[in-house]
Amino acid sequence: MTLTELIQPVQSHFDLFQEEYQHRTHSTAPLLKDVEEYLSHFLGKRLRPLMVLLSAEACGTMNSNHILVATIVEMLHNATLMHDDVVDESSLRRGHESVRHRWGNQVAVLCGDYYLARTMMALHEMNDSNATSIINNTVRTMCEGELKQLASANRPLDEDGYLDIIGSKTASLMSACCELGACNIGSTVASPYREALRNFGYHYGIVFQIRDDMHDTDIRHDATLQGTIDPKLLIDRHTRLAIEALSSLPDTPARQSLCSLLLPDAPQPTNQSL
Repeated sequence: MTLTELIQPVQSHFDLFQEEYQHRTHSTAPLLKDVEEYLSHFLGKRLRPLMVLLSAEACGTMNSNHILVATIVEMLHNATLMHDDVVDESSLRRGHESVRHRWGNQVAVLCGDYYLARTMMALHEMNDSNATSIINNTVRTMCEGELKQLASANRPLDEDGYLDIIGSKTASLMSACCELGACNIGSTVASPYREALRNFGYHYGIVFQIRDDMHDTDIRHDATLQGTIDPKLLIDRHTRLAIEALSSLPDTPARQSLCSLLLPDAPQPTNQSL
């Protein structure tokens, strides 16, 4: 399934998200404008906001607030990418110079901070305690995951350690995206599919990151990993758990798009393109 086909069930909402994102990240600061313009040429496939919108559509909770939620998770994601590039001393992002390589660490950190500040402003405007709690807990988990990875830099990881790190860094945000989609933002009525979508996002995030890692190295024989890790076995296991998590949802085009993300022929971009 192509990206265009994946987006189709929420195309109009996705278009509104893109407009909102451009508006929210705009700044009059000259250096920040330069960074924004540079990044706009290398935009990824916006997978995380798409997961928010597909989840909302799949469980019938879609409202105008989800456009803002989708914008929030994309700003958060891009903030973490700029910060991660500083931590990892990365020169490339999405196949092009990273912000820290082009402008230096100070600019990358401050631009990341700006995106985080815009995220907090948007959360304040939305004034939804569920959404704020989910985002705050996710940021905490992602930071813990990055620290765990740094702490393990000089020692091999076993399978549990590996899954713990990618679960914290990648799967936690994807899980939050799906859970946020299932939340009735601005309403006290809870969706019966919130837990199911949270679980789907987590297991899909594990599958996504393993596939991404396989682009960079053969993780079955990676010297930083202890023992033998079978990526196919892990992918099969978490794909099955992700499909099971969606089994209670109505059979709609949005649910089908979420399921299709798990297929090998679905868009599988690496970190360079997301």
